[in-house]
Amino acid sequence: MILLFSLFLFTFTLAQQSPPQAQPIPPAQGFQPQRVLFQEEGAVAPPQVFFQAQSSSADNLDPCQYLLQNLTSVENLQQHEFASLEQCLYYYLAGETAKRMRKFGIAHPIAAVPPNYISKQPVKINFQQLTLQHFELNEFLKDVAIHGYMEIGWEDDRLMWDQSKWKVDHLEIQSLSHIWFPVFIAQNYETALKNGDAFEMRKVETTNKGNLSATLAFSLRSFCDDSDFQNYPDDVYKCCFSLEPHVHHDIIEFSTSGLPIFTDPKYFRDYGWKLSGTVPTVQQDPAQVAQLSFCINLQRSSSAVRIELTVPLMVTSLVFLLSPFLGKIRIQIYVKLLLLGLQFLTFQLFSSRIAPHLGSASATPKLMRFLEFSVIMNTLSITASILVQSVSRIRRELPPWGKLIQLSAIVNKFLCALQSHAPEEEIEMGEKTTTNYQKDWLNAFIAIHTIAMTAIGAIFLIGYLIIL
Repeated sequence: MILLFSLFLFTFTLAQQSPPQAQPIPPAQGFQPQRVLFQEEGAVAPPQVFFQAQSSSADNLDPCQYLLQNLTSVENLQQHEFASLEQCLYYYLAGETAKRMRKFGIAHPIAAVPPNYISKQPVKINFQQLTLQHFELNEFLKDVAIHGYMEIGWEDDRLMWDQSKWKVDHLEIQSLSHIWFPVFIAQNYETALKNGDAFEMRKVETTNKGNLSATLAFSLRSFCDDSDFQNYPDDVYKCCFSLEPHVHHDIIEFSTSGLPIFTDPKYFRDYGWKLSGTVPTVQQDPAQVAQLSFCINLQRSSSAVRIELTVPLMVTSLVFLLSPFLGKIRIQIYVKLLLLGLQFLTFQLFSSRIAPHLGSASATPKLMRFLEFSVIMNTLSITASILVQSVSRIRRELPPWGKLIQLSAIVNKFLCALQSHAPEEEIEMGEKTTTNYQKDWLNAFIAIHTIAMTAIGAIFLIGYLIIL
């Protein structure tokens, strides 16, 4: 037993000291083994693995230098290659700027400080074109929100490069954090956020001369001048806006190209309003903060509202003017009473249409003022006709004055179209009397009524010309 146990231990020890070696597995048919590169811990892989360069010199290991050395034409570059070229160009410009401003100790100076940090020259922001895409008008509060974009430009000498070396004449800025750009606010900082103003810089590009261009999208809100509400429904709202720099007020100057405000034909909708804009202007006083100001005029151009309000006024006015031609005073009174009811219905129509705007309006529409004037004149005309009709029914024993008879004859002769016929019972009553005084009195009252209606009609026409 002891010998067998000793032999077992000896065999186990030999197995632990010399393990069997695995046989290599032959490659599969058609499979070509590739060379595998190993590196020890702490060792660096050769650059050829990453850049696929033919030599190991420092110039060929730089991707940007390798791209420039092999660059013959920009047109032959693929999209990703052109993007790599622009990225190399930007970081080259950023590095050159960092070298020039190393003594100031500013991190990333091409984006942290404005272009005039060394030269101390003012930065001129040129507003080239302003385009509106959409607007929202609140007629009750008299405020408007506009949305659009404007083309702006400025110069930055840090973004200048040699075109013959880089083969490109423009550079697209992929991120606004890469460069310095102006920041704007509307009116002033205290009211900018409350009014919901917003700005967004888009499509920033620069040329090899350092001329930058960008599209500034904006959303601005302002209150409108409603002093023209008296011309409703042809009223005009005048809404003005102003822009100021948010930072660097002392170094920024504004300029404009003199172009008026445009509307985007693809997205703009007028919503029943005719829009016209002024030419943007800038604040020229160097002691004041640079400011860009412009205004837009919104004129109501809804023909449906105009027809709805003007047709009732036109009909009632014509009926009022033609009522004296109806003949008998009694018939005129009935027509005018019916006309008065139509005028009150028109008042209700105006109230339902204009009442939502009267709470904040500073003027009364001319149409309502003329309707009020029409009701007053119609009431006076009804009163005069009723009085004349009443006094003409009184039986008199004495004849009228001679001059009154003559004047009545003249008036009834020249204004025969307005002459009212006497009631039949009054004429019969007058014929039964020997002196026929009642007929003369009737002719006199008819002449008085004709003169009164003519005067009221003339006053009505004069009021129409003055009010409307």
